[in-house]
Amino acid sequence: MIIIPLILIPIISFLLGILFSYEIRKIFARAQFRLGPLTSMYSELKPLLGTSRLIQPLYDILKLLYKESIIPKSANKTLFKISPWISFLLIFIASYFISYGGFTLLGNFELNIIFLIYLIVGVTLFWLIGAVASGSPWSEVGVRREAELMFTVEVTLVSSIFSIAILSNSLSIQKIVNHQLNSIPYIILNPIAAIAFIIGLLGKLHLKPFDIPDAEVEIVAGPFTEYSGKYLALLYTSKYFLTSILIGLFVDLFLAGGQILPPINPVNKIINFITFIILCLIMTFIISIINALAPRFRIDQAFKWMITRVWPISVLSIILSLIFVYIGVI
Repeated sequence: MIIIPLILIPIISFLLGILFSYEIRKIFARAQFRLGPLTSMYSELKPLLGTSRLIQPLYDILKLLYKESIIPKSANKTLFKISPWISFLLIFIASYFISYGGFTLLGNFELNIIFLIYLIVGVTLFWLIGAVASGSPWSEVGVRREAELMFTVEVTLVSSIFSIAILSNSLSIQKIVNHQLNSIPYIILNPIAAIAFIIGLLGKLHLKPFDIPDAEVEIVAGPFTEYSGKYLALLYTSKYFLTSILIGLFVDLFLAGGQILPPINPVNKIINFITFIILCLIMTFIISIINALAPRFRIDQAFKWMITRVWPISVLSIILSLIFVYIGVI
């Protein structure tokens, strides 16, 4: 019984990451009056290119796996090579903590949300270590931006998560989901925490207005500039995992994990899983619209805006949760 979720959960997380990344790219393209990756390929091109480009992010990874991995002469080769593997391993493990419509492996354990936070932080940390090890000036600029952004974003995300933990009196993701089944979704009780989480999510995924660390027109690809071949494929894979995990975590924390029916039989579980995916797609649509419409911050603007505007919102979300608990609303 353990082997099945051990295999299925990372596959589900990875495929959802590809789907969400496709949606982000497609909406961004349509906002610029471009086509983007095609869901249905033109009939005359189907023999050459296949029927769809729905899994274009997967094609990108497969293409990179067949390319040569070039190691810069100036790089610390050990750190440069091992950092993508460690970041991938951390986010791979993190996928087991999410409740996918009630389907989870480690989501029931108490304190698992603490482990998840450390794993997610570790992914970004090893991105930075690998970038520093490359010896590239473009990577160095990207690392400095990422480090400053990481400082503000992590505070926002963690405070938002803990405000929900206070409401449910639990640090278990599945228990937080179950608690909402017996009351109301926390996005209604504490929408301020939901807003703070969305802002932190944009920063964590490098979506506008927080795509500062890897702004292509300024610093090539930022921390990932010197990576190629299988190492770049690993970094992209980690980012797809991170996308699905953060979006899935939002649905778990604020929308009852998509569980609209008691998980007492297989039919209800399937309906809950489908609802989870639909809610994730809606959430992806929201952040995609923000990514398409928002201009890019400068790093000093982002740092100042996060501290002066978003941090107070994050503190307010915790205070609101404490008030609800104190007066016995939940």
